Amino acid sequence: MKPSDTFKSKGPELLVDLAQHSAAALVELAALDSEKAEQLGREIANRMAAHWGGQNIYFPMGLSLKLSQRDQQIYDEFNGTNHSDLARKHGVSLQWIYKIVKAVRQEEIARRQGALF
Repeated sequence: MKPSDTFKSKGPELLVDLAQHSAAALVELAALDSEKAEQLGREIANRMAAHWGGQNIYFPMGLSLKLSQRDQQIYDEFNGTNHSDLARKHGVSLQWIYKIVKAVRQEEIARRQGALF
């Protein structure tokens, strides 16, 4: 029996799933061959188990990160006059676009200025 077969049949469901998703990402994004990707996927799962094993873990959905990325994209696409276009494109209200642009602008200013005093 190959190591991959043993891992799939005897490994805990979460680790098997993690290994499979890692392998799929490695094939898709790093253009690795599937055998090497599966091997690396198992190694990632094993390392996660060694580091986090026995603990209750909550996997956040990353919603705030996704929203932050969307907000930055809206700000990057903003040209000063396209509020309505951005609202339609991103499926949010016109008022929300104004709020996003204002918030991201303030973040940009704060980031650039840093601690002036």
